[in-house]
Amino acid sequence: MKEIQKEPNERFWRINEICKLIAKTPLSTSQIADKLGVSERTIQRDLNGVLVKYGAVRNGRLWSIDESKIDPKDENQIILAVLDKMAKNVGAEFYSKAHGLLKGISEGLNHPIFVSLSAEKLGKKDIELIENLESVIASRNEIELLYFSKTHRLSPIKIALFDGFWYLLAMAGEKLKKFHLKSIKEIKILPSKFKIDESLENRIKSANSAWFDPEKSFIVRLWIDRVVKKYFERKPLPNQQIMCENEDGSIEIEVQVTHIMEIKPLVFYYLPHIKVIEPSSLADDILAEMERYIKEIRG
Repeated sequence: MKEIQKEPNERFWRINEICKLIAKTPLSTSQIADKLGVSERTIQRDLNGVLVKYGAVRNGRLWSIDESKIDPKDENQIILAVLDKMAKNVGAEFYSKAHGLLKGISEGLNHPIFVSLSAEKLGKKDIELIENLESVIASRNEIELLYFSKTHRLSPIKIALFDGFWYLLAMAGEKLKKFHLKSIKEIKILPSKFKIDESLENRIKSANSAWFDPEKSFIVRLWIDRVVKKYFERKPLPNQQIMCENEDGSIEIEVQVTHIMEIKPLVFYYLPHIKVIEPSSLADDILAEMERYIKEIRG
């Protein structure tokens, strides 16, 4: 058997490779084992224990992917199809490296799923950076990075996708900062370790935009016209609560936010079918911006 280089997650790598191989041409377990440099027993375990659930079938000595064996009502397979489509939208490098397993399993699915994910494309260097950051986040190592010609010493916490842009969330001293991932030029892993307060991690989980500020929090009350209320019912905002439904079919909701820019773009997007009830300062700010805009376009 020839030895080939394997990725750190060996079983993920192996199942990925098996999928790609038998999707192209039927192969026996011994042929697959020879190509991947592992035992036939290992290949049999992967095929019978995992891949038969996703369309892998045996005809005599040969294994292949049979699309007719894939159950279109299988929730797990539908999820795979969605993830596969999302991965394609992120970028070719991301898709081929991080989602080879999905590619091997779900390209043959006949689900009528279309996912449009408007996000920055990730290239090879971006993927390598994410891998390095994932490693130091898991090991809790501090880092130094070069960002717009300035060096920062940080405790990295999360990699986040906000409004189609990738960010690193990290503590700089006592303050949480956001760094546009593709603008990071250099990263150095330091031997020093750090600890993260559990309450901070919980607050970060509620972040819904790059404007998130864990040190602040306030409530915004909005009136939502019946014309658009279905969108707020189908996809509630983070920390959204429907407070009442009015006789005309409109609703009033409350949303907990940490920065004014977490809510202002939403209000402008749904005008004139949305109004700010509280705080009055936000309502006044939006009104002033609208008046300035109308004045400018009218000359």
